[in-house]
Amino acid sequence: MAILRLTGSVGAGSSKKGIPHNEPADVLKVRNRLVELGFQGIDHVTNGKDKEFLHVIQLFQCIFKGRSKMDKGDSRVDLHGTTHKWLAAQNAPGWVNLEGKGGVGWQIAKFSHGNSWASTWMLWSIHAAGLYYRALTALSPVPECPAMWIRDCSKKRGGKTRGHKSHQCGIDLDMRLPLLPPDTHKFDQLKASDYDRRFHREAALLQCRAIKTAMDTKFIFFNDKEFRNKGLTTHQKNHSEHYHIRIRPQARVEGTYM
Repeated sequence: MAILRLTGSVGAGSSKKGIPHNEPADVLKVRNRLVELGFQGIDHVTNGKDKEFLHVIQLFQCIFKGRSKMDKGDSRVDLHGTTHKWLAAQNAPGWVNLEGKGGVGWQIAKFSHGNSWASTWMLWSIHAAGLYYRALTALSPVPECPAMWIRDCSKKRGGKTRGHKSHQCGIDLDMRLPLLPPDTHKFDQLKASDYDRRFHREAALLQCRAIKTAMDTKFIFFNDKEFRNKGLTTHQKNHSEHYHIRIRPQARVEGTYM
C-alpha cells in the first residue's frame, strides 16, 4: 500500500490559499510514485512545471476518470485532492508495456506503430477475461477455440495514437477476430472478402461473453449483427473486422495520503 505524504500541491498552476506549491521534496515524491507505477519519461524530473511531468499527471488523471482521450485533467496534484488520493490508492492505475506478454486465454498479436502500452487496469482485465474465456471453452463443445489476440492499445507515453480517435489513455484496446482451422493460431486480419469463410463465429461468441462479463466494459464495438442482437456488442463505424474494447474506471481502494 502506498503512503504519499505531501506538504502542498504539485504540478501546474500556483499556490492557492497559502498552501505550498511545487516544493522540491513534494515534486520528487509525486514523480517517484508515478515512476513506481510505470509511467515513462519522467525519472529525471525535478521541476514541477516540467512539460513531460505535467503530461504524465494528466494521463494518470484521464485514466482514473475513464477517459479514452486526454481531454480532462488539470495536470495538478492538490493536497488531499482527488489526484493525491488516487496516487496513494491501493489500486492506483499504472502503465505497462504489453509487448511480449501473454496469459491464460490470451496472447499478443503484432502491434502497429508501437501501440503496445496500456493501463494496469486493462492488463488485469485481460487476465480476468482470458481465465473466464478458457473456463467457457472447457465447458463448451466448440472445437479449437483460439486465444484472444490482443492488438493495438496506446503509445508509450499516451496521447494521440496513430490510426485511432481514442486509444490515448490505456483503457482501450483492439482484438483480432478468431479464425477457423487451419488458421486458428494465426493473427491475420480478417477481411470482408473472406469473413464468412474464415471467421470462427462460435469462438468469437465465447470471447465476447468473457470480455463482457470479466472486463467491466463500457463498450465492445463490433458490427456483426448476431453479436449486436445478443447484446454483446455495439455498432461503431469501421469496427466490422475487429473488436474494440473500452473498460470502465475502477472504484478507488483508499491508501494513505497526508
